[in-house]
Amino acid sequence: MEHVVYPAEHDYAKGGNLFIPISLGNHYYSNDILRRLIIDFIQPSNLSIIFLCDRLRFLSYLIRGETDRQRITSNITIQVGQLSRALIKLGLGSHPNASIADWSFCQEDDRYKGLLSKFQQFVRDDATVRRELDDYVDCLLDVHGRISGARSAKFQFEYVTEETALSLYMTEIRGYHVEVYRRGMGFVDYLYAQRPADLRTLTGNLILNRKFISLEGPALVPVTPN
Repeated sequence: MEHVVYPAEHDYAKGGNLFIPISLGNHYYSNDILRRLIIDFIQPSNLSIIFLCDRLRFLSYLIRGETDRQRITSNITIQVGQLSRALIKLGLGSHPNASIADWSFCQEDDRYKGLLSKFQQFVRDDATVRRELDDYVDCLLDVHGRISGARSAKFQFEYVTEETALSLYMTEIRGYHVEVYRRGMGFVDYLYAQRPADLRTLTGNLILNRKFISLEGPALVPVTPN
């Protein structure tokens, strides 16, 4: 069985509200991993939302040079259905504190749209943050490839921007304060470490509440210098 890091000595999952984003098409999330997520994280939590990142998956197809948007949407619909059924089969339905969501959960919420707009403006106005984001996008393109040149870079930039806004929205605005993901969130982690005052302004929170648990380790990252 694949190993899940479970930080029993610092158990923020127990009694917490968990935001669990899952990247569609990420083979890391095997049945064994999903089963351990349910048992070790969701079961002892107060509330858990498994967020199937269909919008980010759509952007990942565009980054890789796909152009047939109808086919992309069809493929993603199949992937969402497959993963939802797998979670139910593994017992998620027996946990009334858990739910499955996708981008429709936030895309029509004015709080999300407002946060995304403010974050996009923040990146445009702050040269240091923009440079940091550009560097991060370049690193991702080095890993995943620059198949369509400037087009890939545009969509990768959009991907990181929307991924960051989603994390802030779910943890700081919707109250799912504990984010559980495979590994660190890159640009989000940079903002919490280096720009907490700006995040308080963006979210309207006097105190930042997000905590992050990495399934691959280090096991638990309290990210808040308030």
